[in-house]
Amino acid sequence: MIPVEKAREIILNKVPVLPAERVSLESALGRFLAEDIISALDIPPFDNSAMDGYAVRSEDVKTAGTTLEIASVLPAGGFPVQPVGRGQTVKIMTGAPIPEGADAVVRREDTHEEKGCVRINKVPLRQENIRFRGEDISAGQRVLFAGDRLGPAQIGVLASLRCPFVQAGQRPLVAILATGDEIAELGEEASDRAIISSNSYTLISLVRSLGAVPLYLGIARDQRPDLKARLSRAYRCDLVITSGGVSMGDFDLVREIMKEHGNTLDFWTVDMKPGKPLAFGSLGGIPAIGLPGNPVSTMTSFYQFARPAILKMQGARQILLPRLRARLKDALKNKGDRTHFIRGLLERIDDELVVSPTGPQGSGILTSMARGNCFMVLPKGATCLDQGSMVECEVFDFGYPQ
Repeated sequence: MIPVEKAREIILNKVPVLPAERVSLESALGRFLAEDIISALDIPPFDNSAMDGYAVRSEDVKTAGTTLEIASVLPAGGFPVQPVGRGQTVKIMTGAPIPEGADAVVRREDTHEEKGCVRINKVPLRQENIRFRGEDISAGQRVLFAGDRLGPAQIGVLASLRCPFVQAGQRPLVAILATGDEIAELGEEASDRAIISSNSYTLISLVRSLGAVPLYLGIARDQRPDLKARLSRAYRCDLVITSGGVSMGDFDLVREIMKEHGNTLDFWTVDMKPGKPLAFGSLGGIPAIGLPGNPVSTMTSFYQFARPAILKMQGARQILLPRLRARLKDALKNKGDRTHFIRGLLERIDDELVVSPTGPQGSGILTSMARGNCFMVLPKGATCLDQGSMVECEVFDFGYPQ
């Protein structure tokens, strides 16, 4: 067995960063930038009003109740034609340019307008309610970085910079294959003893959630011809992920096929629980990760190895699950023979993050993942953690409490 970190290192050294491609902003959500974005513009491009109100010279409004003449009205999208004179004001809308001479904007709700004049009921501070040129972004500023994930805010920033297209990492095509005579497809006729291949749907969802494109190859029976025939359909893929067929049973054939001519087996078994029987190598020159078949083992191993590989392929900067420390609500006992990833529920109680197990931790109990939002990571050798101890957590559900 090799340590988790070593296994991940081997995998990441073998999977490439895919070439970048030009994508439209409308289709860029969830993609990863392949270039730094340096602004050629100031945002905002001119000083403008942050409020609907009245642009004034602050020196003219020393006391509440001062009355000023309304010299003009300036809508958003308009431009001032004359400066604000002594004792004057310009009625201004949000986003309109600040007229020359004005150095503050009084909110409309702090005024009373009547017969071409306005009474200022609150003394403004100088520069109050003004958004200044370049306040958000200045020309020459590096705004976004290669490897950043493009969410709604990042896409909005790119639109404001007038970027209709961006360079983004290619979305890898990931082949997904379930194996085993005992499993069946959802919806097909099967015996009462058949097990529905939940791993197929879990893995398709996980791959898609990372921005990659899943290619589902179905279920391979525990026979070499069927397994090879299905794997042959992955020849155009960037990564192959299988579930099952990598343990020590007589019919666990994935690992054996990785040993055949033209394929490679770089390692087998990882010093972790759950997820020990994991194989990595290549099939026809394509990197291949053979995940264990038990549902929780499948998901745990995916998060540790397949997830960072898929993110690296897209050029992501952050490829590992975020880590934080939380206080244990309940004591934990552990054999300590391997690094243990215990499914946990992370919560905020008062001003503190606390975590507790999600219930029984068997590798076939998928609800332990569905109820949780993190792994509590117990290092090898840790046999007991008392209630109130601090524990490292890896977050896999981004709805966790901040």
